[in-house]
Amino acid sequence: MMTEIRSEIDDFHTRLETLYNSTLKDTALAGLQAAAWEQFCKVGLPTRKNEVFRYVKLGQLYNQVYVEAKPVSLEKEVIETHIYPECKESVLVFVNGHFTPELSRILALPKKMIVLRLSEAMRTYGSLLTNQIGKSIKEELDPFALLNLALHGEGLFLYLPPKTVCTVPVQILHVVDSRIPNPFVAPRMQVFAGASTEIEIFSSHAFLSSLNGFINQRTDISLEENAHVRYVQANFHESADQWHFDALRATLKKSATLKSIGVTTGSKTVRNDYRATLIGEQSEVSLSGVWMLEERRETHQHIFIDHQAPNCLSRQLFKGVLNDAGHSSFEGKIMVRQAAQETNAFQLNRNLLLSDGATAESKPNLEIFADSVKASHGATIGQLEKEELFYMQSRGFPVADAKRLLVHGFCQEVLDLIGQPEVRKQIGTRFYARPEIIKQETTVQPI
Repeated sequence: MMTEIRSEIDDFHTRLETLYNSTLKDTALAGLQAAAWEQFCKVGLPTRKNEVFRYVKLGQLYNQVYVEAKPVSLEKEVIETHIYPECKESVLVFVNGHFTPELSRILALPKKMIVLRLSEAMRTYGSLLTNQIGKSIKEELDPFALLNLALHGEGLFLYLPPKTVCTVPVQILHVVDSRIPNPFVAPRMQVFAGASTEIEIFSSHAFLSSLNGFINQRTDISLEENAHVRYVQANFHESADQWHFDALRATLKKSATLKSIGVTTGSKTVRNDYRATLIGEQSEVSLSGVWMLEERRETHQHIFIDHQAPNCLSRQLFKGVLNDAGHSSFEGKIMVRQAAQETNAFQLNRNLLLSDGATAESKPNLEIFADSVKASHGATIGQLEKEELFYMQSRGFPVADAKRLLVHGFCQEVLDLIGQPEVRKQIGTRFYARPEIIKQETTVQPI
């Protein structure tokens, strides 16, 4: 059995190496991508014996043959319906993992805000990017986050100079339109928020033709002193056959705040890997997520928050609703180092199971080396309360409507963290547009 697993991994690695060798690389980035590939080879592909991947069915991934998704030409009208109305003049478009300025619109963005292809940014901000990406490569332990650094397409560089406040929401729209089966798509975003800046970013996907494939995405956000970033990822996969790995890496300096909210309905496997490092005093990070799974869809959340500076705050709130044979896992770790005195850290994962076949795994974890700390963590896995259902039925609600309202109330706590009201409403409408999640129509009897 172990020999078969090793063979699967070796074969998949060989296919990835073919992808790496065939991927077009800009000369300005080729050295960094080569260093990332070398580090990826050292770290190696994981098995389910690796603690952070034990719930992910990696064998199914390793059996696939993926092909590089190359850029294709699209008319602007094709993607129009996928742009939030509030972002009509503030949308940055990727096509098959490649940032595409000609489809993007930036008229509403602050004039000082800099939006470039990553390769172009290397020519102007080469020293900054080389140091930042080089450090990321050396410190990165997640093989798929490294794989993105090695295989990414034309990336996005977004820079807010000091004291720049973006008053409009910014949408990063990832369009996948590959005419080949099993496309490999690797979008790459590098965001620098200068001192005393503000921005809200919405990341979303539009699948025009590909119903399968592997999306391996990475976003790096660097926050200078007193920078404030809200980052919302809303991923709705129509197909249940897609793999989607998403890495978020954030570094926060003094008094910076990052609020990240993830919304998903899962697919074959959706895995989010978050790492936030608080290196400046009084910085704050909030990581939240909500998912609604049916059929055999899966999502897995892996979180690591590293408190390195004193007087900082971190919050985690992740909620899941699962039906049929839906499967989720949550593994969250908070590290409070000795220098991080007066830390406040809170972590909560709650799950609702709507069927006997649904499963949720939860593993919250604290590792504290400082003396003066306020920290808590918790996890719940349960079903809808019969008393609540009976109460709503007694007020005239059919059982399906009662269940739906209770599920909405359970999830809305996370959705309400989205700052822009109109975009929040649109994301919520899409998230809740799954009437099949509530299937049981039987009457609930009083206890």
